[in-house]
Amino acid sequence: MRELKKYLLINSAFSGLSGLALVFISDHINTLFNIDNTIVLPAIGINLLVFSLIVYYVAVKQLKRNSLVTLISALDLLWVIGSAAIILFQLFNLSSAGYIIIGVVAIWIAFLGSMQIKYNKGN
Repeated sequence: MRELKKYLLINSAFSGLSGLALVFISDHINTLFNIDNTIVLPAIGINLLVFSLIVYYVAVKQLKRNSLVTLISALDLLWVIGSAAIILFQLFNLSSAGYIIIGVVAIWIAFLGSMQIKYNKGN
């Protein structure tokens, strides 16, 4: 159970930091990704901040609720699938750096999700 909590807390921290970046430095990220829309990244950032708080709550208060951990892992998987689709189909005409960053983040999220699934089974 200690390992599961560790990966959930890492997920929460990463999601929170990513959310803060998307909210507070979205102009820089928009430039890096070649995005003209000024609403999209802050909106994703706010959602990541909410997700981060939920993951933190589950890690600290609801760790024995396997269904909540499974839901978090499923949402991580959806993030990875969405990221893969963006990269595979070159959606949104992003910069090369944008696609690379999306790929790296997706790999990291896939790792965290797989560790959550692995250790949730032992719960």
